Amino acid sequence: MKQKNLITVVSDNQLTADTIAKAIGATEKHDGYYLGNGYAVTWTNGRVIEATFSHDESFVLSTSMDCRLVYAHNFKFSMRNYDNLVGYNKSEQDKKQIAIIKALWDMSSMIVNAMIPDANGELDFLNLYYFLAMPRDVRRAWLPMLTKGAIRHGVMHGPADRKEYETWLAETIYNHLIKVNNESLPLEGAPIVEEITLDEATKIADEIGIEPPKDGDYGVGDKYVAIFTEHKPLYNANALLVDAATELDFTHEKTVLLAFSLYTQKLISYPFAMQNTIPTGVWYMMRRNKEILRYNSKWGKSVSKGKPSRRHNFRMGESIYNGHGIVTTGLHPIDLSLDEEKLYNMIVKRVIEALTPTAAEIKASRKKNRKNKQSKVKTV
Repeated sequence: MKQKNLITVVSDNQLTADTIAKAIGATEKHDGYYLGNGYAVTWTNGRVIEATFSHDESFVLSTSMDCRLVYAHNFKFSMRNYDNLVGYNKSEQDKKQIAIIKALWDMSSMIVNAMIPDANGELDFLNLYYFLAMPRDVRRAWLPMLTKGAIRHGVMHGPADRKEYETWLAETIYNHLIKVNNESLPLEGAPIVEEITLDEATKIADEIGIEPPKDGDYGVGDKYVAIFTEHKPLYNANALLVDAATELDFTHEKTVLLAFSLYTQKLISYPFAMQNTIPTGVWYMMRRNKEILRYNSKWGKSVSKGKPSRRHNFRMGESIYNGHGIVTTGLHPIDLSLDEEKLYNMIVKRVIEALTPTAAEIKASRKKNRKNKQSKVKTV
């Protein structure tokens, strides 16, 4: 490790690090990291550093302070001892990997946080940052998709909307502080939105003896919104686990491992989010990707022509940093195992179902097109 002025990219596992390294040209493989093109790419081997709430110190919660400093003030950071939990000497491996990260960090002018794109990934990175106690400029590579373009943009430029990201991060940290301090304070911010089919909602309503909801109704909880729909929504983490168990007879553990493998192979978006609606940018991406799904060997013939439906778009103030529904990325799968192919095809089927326009949407689109044509004729 002789290079100076590196940009070091830190991920949470080697599978993701390997995919990132290939995308940014860090192809020289070493023990515990990849190197090349001015970058080092390394990984933590999971949640290695833990944060312990400092009960004996004054609790600090102030929106006038930088949220990261609030986090640093209220927690103490140390290596986690997994040996008793996993049944083998993992701590030695963790110490070795942390030493590698520390050496790379010491030679770096910039650290890129490429941990998993959710709240846990943020807190894991902050734990590592304050444990090492080596201040560096940090850029967040938010990677709900591991395609080459997404990786390169995220590593080089950071979040698409820095202000929205910082707002979400502050809210995440303050919520975590409130949780560990057993306080109850209302926080503003974007809700987590989940679409639920009317069939599921009706079953629950019948069980508890209430009037079932109608299409388009929604229920609001503590920063959680449930939208009821008669159409198939995109998968989120919970629905994927349920359907994989009932349709494929997969255990939850197996589904998690397979879904993460599909994510690291760049075939699906990050699969462990609760929201199952999608932002406008992802909808535009799916205009092309939906056509690519025509080549799917099992469900390709069911892909309808035209633009994908907008009915599952963000529409209630959702934040992209709370994740979005599981979608395909437009890359064609190769060399999948039989079980990976089964899960991938199940996701493809749901993407097609969710993004296929209804008869009403098609009718409205045709009517709009006719009006546009008439308007152009009048103008001429």
